[in-house]
Amino acid sequence: MQRRETPVAEPRAISQRGNLPLAHLALFAWRAVVLVAVLFGWEGSARLHWIDPYLFSSPSAVCNRLWHLAASGVLLGHVWITVLETLLALVVGATLGISLGMFLALCPRIAKILDPFNVALNGLPRAAMAPLFVVWFGIGMASKIAVGASIVVFVCLFATYAGMRNTDVVLLRAVRALGATPRQVLLWVELPFAIPWIFAGLRTSVAMALIGTIIGEYVAASKGLGWYIAYSGGIFDTTGVMAGLLVLGIIAVGLDVAVDRIGRKLTPWKPDDRR
Repeated sequence: MQRRETPVAEPRAISQRGNLPLAHLALFAWRAVVLVAVLFGWEGSARLHWIDPYLFSSPSAVCNRLWHLAASGVLLGHVWITVLETLLALVVGATLGISLGMFLALCPRIAKILDPFNVALNGLPRAAMAPLFVVWFGIGMASKIAVGASIVVFVCLFATYAGMRNTDVVLLRAVRALGATPRQVLLWVELPFAIPWIFAGLRTSVAMALIGTIIGEYVAASKGLGWYIAYSGGIFDTTGVMAGLLVLGIIAVGLDVAVDRIGRKLTPWKPDDRR
């Protein structure tokens, strides 16, 4: 009679998967505790005049301002313009950056020649260049998209290039020895290796696209959260500034979560590091 072996690894994996919802709930609870503590500390400090409410506002004043802006429909208009410009800047910049990164990774000699130029262009301050974008593309949405895309393109370029250049050399030699064509190597080896790098760059690019859009709205705009923050700051309305910044933070978190979810769907082989 043969002796049956009791599997050990599989129940452990099942147990870990079963604990994931509990771990996520605990993580969410801790984040909520931190947020509530910050808000209560801010509100209490303003009410006790430990900080000047005129200079730092308060959560209650910010919520009241957001309620009035939302009720009047003004907030939705500003949010829509800023989100649309940010998404377009992200799409345009990411498309160009990923394409250029793939091209440079496949042409290392050209990459070496262009490397100092890429570094120099990436180091140019976009805040100083924003007026030029307004002159080149006008005061409409195109200039804001251009400012955001000019930041995103280099983030995605460097991420894609690094991901493709760090492909496993042993695996590359093996598939080439088996007769894989350059196209097959690119599609089935180099790109899958680069996908985690690309999405890491995209998560950074979300914030960069939003920052670029806000810079463009600061320079020349009549709508958008950047314009509203600049307008509020110009009349020393700190509550308006804080309200705009709060909405920007919510937008940044939402876009980051969306990009992260897409990245996890496209990289199912990566371990879940959220637990």
